[in-house]
Amino acid sequence: MKSLNFLGLIALVAATVHGQTYYASTPPDCSNAEGSATITDSSGKTLGYSCYDSGTFVWFAAGGPARNTWGSSIRVSGPETAAIEADYLFYDVDGNNVNVDTTQGSGTTIASGNEVTVPLYANQPLLVNVLGATSNAPGYDTTQTGSVYATFYCPDAATCSNVNPQLIYSALPSIPWSLSVPIAWDSQTWTTWYAEGIDDGGAHRVSFVIYNQGSTATAFKVYVYDSTGKLAGTGATPTIAGFSSTTGEAGTYGALLSQVVSPLPSGMFKVVFDGGTAGEDSSVEVLQFTGTSATALNVWTDAAPGSSAATDATRRWANARRAGAPRTKRVVVAAP
Repeated sequence: MKSLNFLGLIALVAATVHGQTYYASTPPDCSNAEGSATITDSSGKTLGYSCYDSGTFVWFAAGGPARNTWGSSIRVSGPETAAIEADYLFYDVDGNNVNVDTTQGSGTTIASGNEVTVPLYANQPLLVNVLGATSNAPGYDTTQTGSVYATFYCPDAATCSNVNPQLIYSALPSIPWSLSVPIAWDSQTWTTWYAEGIDDGGAHRVSFVIYNQGSTATAFKVYVYDSTGKLAGTGATPTIAGFSSTTGEAGTYGALLSQVVSPLPSGMFKVVFDGGTAGEDSSVEVLQFTGTSATALNVWTDAAPGSSAATDATRRWANARRAGAPRTKRVVVAAP
């Protein structure tokens, strides 16, 4: 579970709306949220109580050489009912903290750090633009990749359930598309995932990202089935780092599917990503590129290859580290 050991001392602003803040004066029922948090001031005095939900954008890309410069932006808004607080933590592909430069909305003021924390009024939208690694400023001529861990604090579980963030990749104008991907909520981890795609090595390409939610560094197995359901090819990723209690995050790996399984069958195929005998939980993202367009494919849970029994695909809390243990979150900057 993420805690202040990994979040650090976060600057928050208590934004009052409809007579509420993003925390309540008495502990709310957070049984339908990921967990609960006690909000304290810098001296440790309790200010209130929040529910929270957390998840991961399993891949971001920002910066790069001229004509191939990537940008990632994260969008979210406060629901109708109450204020919330959004917290984003940035990590490299090995799960280590990485400092990035960001702007907000159409503003040009650049902030640097491993974390972005913003309180939002009800209905207030937020756009966080990731420019690149701070170490590569001001030109950002090297592409920084990794993951973003997001936590949303709310005065009640119902408000948290209506938070719907997304991350958008783009490399405009050199690449003529903008691609939106959803968050992988902590409740949506599983051992085996699948998607359907087309990859002919030309106009149609498939790429994927695996985010290792388990505690063990693992090489994930990849299986591809052709249009008749026959196993057409197998492969394995490099070893992906598991969750580290030191950094508070895990590793992520992204590649073209053809870099792991080759050759790929013609026409539509099914691709399966499996944590193997270790049964490591993961979150998976699969992207389909077709000419000048791209889309995030629907990815869903499956039974491990070779299984004869159906697997319950109910979304579940998979890891004890993200199973709703109470947190303490400290306000260190008062509202101006």
